[in-house]
Amino acid sequence: MPKVSVIVPNFQHEAYLQKRLDSIARQTFQDFELILLDDGSKDASVEILRKFADRHPDVKLLLNEKNSGSPFIQWNKGIAQASGEYLWIAESDDYCEDTFLESLVPLLDQNPELGIAYAHSMMVDEQDQKIHSYAENLAFIYKSKAWESDFIKSGKEACKDWLLYHNPIPNASGILIRRKAYEEVKGADPKFRLNGDWHLYAKILLKYDLGFLNKELNYFRVHRKTQRSKSRKRASVYEELYAINKLLRAGLNDAQSEADAALSEFGNWWIGNLPYHSWTRENWRINRKMYRVFRELKSPLAWRIFLTFIISYFRDFLNFIGLLKPLKKLRSALWPGKYWDK
Repeated sequence: MPKVSVIVPNFQHEAYLQKRLDSIARQTFQDFELILLDDGSKDASVEILRKFADRHPDVKLLLNEKNSGSPFIQWNKGIAQASGEYLWIAESDDYCEDTFLESLVPLLDQNPELGIAYAHSMMVDEQDQKIHSYAENLAFIYKSKAWESDFIKSGKEACKDWLLYHNPIPNASGILIRRKAYEEVKGADPKFRLNGDWHLYAKILLKYDLGFLNKELNYFRVHRKTQRSKSRKRASVYEELYAINKLLRAGLNDAQSEADAALSEFGNWWIGNLPYHSWTRENWRINRKMYRVFRELKSPLAWRIFLTFIISYFRDFLNFIGLLKPLKKLRSALWPGKYWDK
């Protein structure tokens, strides 16, 4: 039985796929099995995967003719084939240091109470140019120095301090999951489209602890085709955040006020993105639901929404006349922090 099962779920990432596969093959820790999946790609991804599998006969290759509609369906499909003690969901557009597994496997080996172990991620663009370490984002979001050193943290404390408000684990490629923990919580929820990773981590950390290694071992690619880059138009994102809040609220009996504060902040995010939603029938349905949720916390909600639309139209005007970028640079200078949009 291999120590690690490496699952590579791919969809339309031919430009990055070979680099991903090469970074796995070069691992200094070689006690792993490799499971490759493609979710109905129309580019040259399948050809790349087939060639790699032909050169490595032990590789499992699972191909979908049609897209499943959710990356988390693919996660579960790949992990159903896994036999390793630990799971590495190595996203097909990311890559890593050769010592990724060598560094993280001992953390899980030495601490059986851990459900998740992870390291820092460096954000890179489409040309592999470094943007910045996600450590800067974490320091900005949480106003904390926790990620400046290694730690083991109670899972429930991590949920109360961090996961209620934001996902402190930026990228699935940067973590190892204990397979027993994944299976105990029945895996990722296939109904989720964007935040299924956050929801999964919350389920695991309500039962297991969290380990962190202060090394940059993972390269997290940011580009136009990522799900997050497309999320602004989807009301379903906020339905997912509400589900995560309910999950954590139920699992943390001593954190009801914190759960209220987190839900209120989600309401701010929802209000801020309303002008950018595509107004499909499904979005209307979800937004009516979210209005009922947030009006208990954000009074007067209708007035806040009205002002947000006015501000968004003014922002579009500033962009049209060429002033938006200079003003954003000024904002970053006044409130330093890489979390601001470029």
